[in-house]
Amino acid sequence: MLSKIPFTFSAVLGLLLTLFYSAEPSFSQETDHALEPGKARPLSGTRLTQGNNAAPILIVDFESTREGEIPHGFTKQGDVAVTKETAHSGKKCLQLNPANKGPRRIINEGDEITKLGDQHWGRLYLKVKLPAPKPVVPAGQNFAVIHSTIVEGHGTSPLHRDPISVRLVDTCTGPEGTVQYLYNVQPSQRPEFGKGSEFTYKFSGEWTLIEWFVDYSKQSYRLFVDGKEIHEIELKNGKDKFEKTEIPAVFESLAFGWNNYQAAGDGFTAWIDDIALGKERLSDKFLTK
Repeated sequence: MLSKIPFTFSAVLGLLLTLFYSAEPSFSQETDHALEPGKARPLSGTRLTQGNNAAPILIVDFESTREGEIPHGFTKQGDVAVTKETAHSGKKCLQLNPANKGPRRIINEGDEITKLGDQHWGRLYLKVKLPAPKPVVPAGQNFAVIHSTIVEGHGTSPLHRDPISVRLVDTCTGPEGTVQYLYNVQPSQRPEFGKGSEFTYKFSGEWTLIEWFVDYSKQSYRLFVDGKEIHEIELKNGKDKFEKTEIPAVFESLAFGWNNYQAAGDGFTAWIDDIALGKERLSDKFLTK
């Protein structure tokens, strides 16, 4: 339960599902970019050692991708492309262009994702253009959110054996522009569930380090923003205790970008850089100079 907002997490999302939600897209999307088969390239000057748990399994800095395209080994949903307009490291990053709602993201369904196994660390750098959109509060109500997913994994629920989307980096923006981080699971045929922080965060307009950790065997989840853990949404159910976590034994795909489910006016403009996935915490390692 969120103690300092007018509604509980479940009540807020339940209300907004009724008022705003449209069908959320699946991972079996069409793409408007012809991709050659291949894998995202490692960072320039970085050697990835086979069998070394400290090395990333997948790392994408966008430096080898032509402007206006997306990295090899990915497909895309919505208006998203590599740009030289800004970058966290190097000279390029991924720009997520504004839309009223819906996905603008890249998706990897390759071996790099399944090689992560039942446990992984992930990180990326995110920058959101300010002023960011705020939700319109419906007449007769006193609260609303724009629910936006930045990292989403697709897999099979260990509890119900049905397809689920696990939102590993997820946010809700409130009427005052404050932000809640949350762990959220959207089953294909069941109600969604999750655990959220208080609305005490804000997008800064600067590059922000976001890290997550997920472990099937312990049904545990952690999230860090600029190195500080958000303890309110930490999960640690324990072995074979799947209720309210449902972390899959393996992720079949991971999506990186922006997907907001409620109307956001002119839309969010954001940038992502230096995506990395591995078996150990990566923080600010393996960055292009």
